[in-house]
Amino acid sequence: MEIVSKFFAFLENNLFLKNGTCPICGKVLFITDHYLCSGCEEELPWINGPTCEGCGRLVFVTNRPRCKACAIGNFPFTGGYAWLHYHHSGKALVHAIKFKNRPNLGIWAGTQMGRELAKIPWVKEIDFIMPVPLHQSRLEDRGYNQSEKIARGIVKGLAESFTESHNKLPLLKLQTLRRSRNTPHQVGQGREERLTNLLGAFSAEYLEEFQGKTILVVDDVLTTGATLAEVATTLLEAGAKEVYIATVCAVAE
Repeated sequence: MEIVSKFFAFLENNLFLKNGTCPICGKVLFITDHYLCSGCEEELPWINGPTCEGCGRLVFVTNRPRCKACAIGNFPFTGGYAWLHYHHSGKALVHAIKFKNRPNLGIWAGTQMGRELAKIPWVKEIDFIMPVPLHQSRLEDRGYNQSEKIARGIVKGLAESFTESHNKLPLLKLQTLRRSRNTPHQVGQGREERLTNLLGAFSAEYLEEFQGKTILVVDDVLTTGATLAEVATTLLEAGAKEVYIATVCAVAE
């Protein structure tokens, strides 16, 4: 039995990924640079087509520059990018990053996003990248902030994609933005409820570091935009010049 146990331990440590199954279909993954099986990766619901210039979600009226949520909310972010639609495998991917103890999957997703973001002109203006923070109690329960892992991946993807013509790589800032109030989960709540719950939920520190800076705020999912709007407002009121957003998934308008 000891020999068998050692054999399986060897397989686990040397043959399989630390989170050794595809988070979407459950297929076992062998040594690879990818965190999804090839089939599920090919079928990810990438956002293609006209997108909202404010948040990056798909818009279905091609001559309208902003989605309905951004138009109604008059959100304070200057622009945005969303990688996937929040349905089917996109939803399963985010769920695994947040709730199935797969922080490395978040870094992988962020790396893919960083490679795509490098193609967008406004990314060259970004000074700092900041993840939406978790409240300390939720951070202790989960063990990590999924948005921080995604942000780390974005920096990695940008570093891989930027050429010598780019004069800077955005810096990852982790301690400047804090969640000062533990807000309830937003699932199932409407736009007005979300906005009310989030008022005063964030605070900024070390303000002298980002006066006049352009900041990219990173989160896992864009739904109504309430969370990211509150974060952007906090940063702008504290002295930031502009705020952009990037999310793994966006809910269709």
